[in-house]
Amino acid sequence: MNGMNKAIVGIVFGIALIYSALSLMLTVQNLIDTGVVSVFLFMPHGGELGIDLGEYAGFFTNLYDSFLSFIGGLVTDDADTLKIIEIALVVFGFVLAALGIASKPSLDCKGTTNPAQYLWTHRPSSAARCLTAPWGLLVACWDRSKPLVVVPLMLLPFYAMWSLLMTVSLIIPYLVVRSAIGAKIKSAAKREGKEYEKSTQFAVCPKCKRNFERPKVKCKCGLDLNYPVPNEYGYKNHVCNNGHEIPCTSGKRSGLRTICPYCGADIETREAMPVAVAMVGAVGAGKTTMMLAAVDTITRMARTRDVSVEPVTSGISKQAVIAKDVTPKTAPGELDSECLFLRSRTMQDKELLINDISGQEFEPKEGKSLFEEYYNYTDGIVFVFDPIALTRQRKGATPMDVFESFHFMFSQITGTSPNKVCDVPIAVVATKNDILNPKLRDRDVRGYLMENGQDGFVRVLESLFSDVRYFAVTSYGDDCSSAARPFWWIVSKTDPELAGAVPIEME
Repeated sequence: MNGMNKAIVGIVFGIALIYSALSLMLTVQNLIDTGVVSVFLFMPHGGELGIDLGEYAGFFTNLYDSFLSFIGGLVTDDADTLKIIEIALVVFGFVLAALGIASKPSLDCKGTTNPAQYLWTHRPSSAARCLTAPWGLLVACWDRSKPLVVVPLMLLPFYAMWSLLMTVSLIIPYLVVRSAIGAKIKSAAKREGKEYEKSTQFAVCPKCKRNFERPKVKCKCGLDLNYPVPNEYGYKNHVCNNGHEIPCTSGKRSGLRTICPYCGADIETREAMPVAVAMVGAVGAGKTTMMLAAVDTITRMARTRDVSVEPVTSGISKQAVIAKDVTPKTAPGELDSECLFLRSRTMQDKELLINDISGQEFEPKEGKSLFEEYYNYTDGIVFVFDPIALTRQRKGATPMDVFESFHFMFSQITGTSPNKVCDVPIAVVATKNDILNPKLRDRDVRGYLMENGQDGFVRVLESLFSDVRYFAVTSYGDDCSSAARPFWWIVSKTDPELAGAVPIEME
């Protein structure tokens, strides 16, 4: 049982046992003085310390007295010895009831719907479980071996009165403690909910690309648990049924091992606000090189503001960034998202997810895979084209071909009409600007497309997307800071705090 539950049980059971022990002292004192067994309630009044239950439940106390006298009479006829035996039997009955409270079934707090321990006062049917705790010997023996239950049944007359007294004694401390813990849970849950909504809101799986409010957590012992938040399992820490503590408050859960609730894959969320960007473009347009150049620029510029940047996927690792100028073509098929975490002392963790999709997936062909995973959640789209390919009339997909293929997938997956205007920001990027002569400026890109036979593409694009911006970037060599601008424009639309934390110029 975890520390929080030990404290709760100690308070509730401790109060009941102390009160019952005081009642036991009065009962024994009365037995010494009168030679009659009559259970007393500790309740000071009118100069007396207790109330004789015999005045209100004489049938039961007389029955208890007769039973103990009968058992003592089997041993001796001497009055003094008989009194000593009756005192011993009274204490023995009290001890049996106390052992019932301390039995394993009475203290059990394991989860049934989740492999985490409940708070003791918030277990299913917790009130009934608490009030039946003094009868715990019956349940404990039944659980251990059904024939063994005969023993506590035979001893029942010795401890029944004390078990009833302890049951009554548990009512008030249980209600008080449950109310106090309920108020703690409600306050902590409200505070945590506001903090999570402000700092995180949701997470995105880089494997299946689905977004969800909370991931699941895998304990170090292998148990899968719901994401720990202040609730019936704890308002500061949850404890798995194997006894391992798991923090459940914002800011202390970033080190937990999280898994996607849909596909079950290990993921990193770090309670970071995610910004997801999908890349679109023909084969050889320069998407992957541009992405790596953007990551390099973001990393360098972040250092100037004491913002730490950590890529957690191999596709944007330090080694991949160094080799960006000779990167191989992106493999076709479904790929994991590339994930980049950013953090500073004044800013909660942020996450940039980039879906680099092979240009082969945008080539016109029948039986096309929809790649639903890439578009069920996205904050923005980076549409990349090779301006040199337009002037040399190379064979291959044109920007219009790629856009038609992309928009068919996008509208099918999002369930929107092909003619509906979308408010997802889309950055149209001309790459390889280092080779062009003269070089393009951002404001030249739209005209360049129209002058080179892509006026239809521009008109269709702008009719279907309400937020379009054009960029000209250089991705090769050392001077490639412009590659980050399309991504940071999308970031500025979704997370202005992150955009302001890293100084990347838009012009």
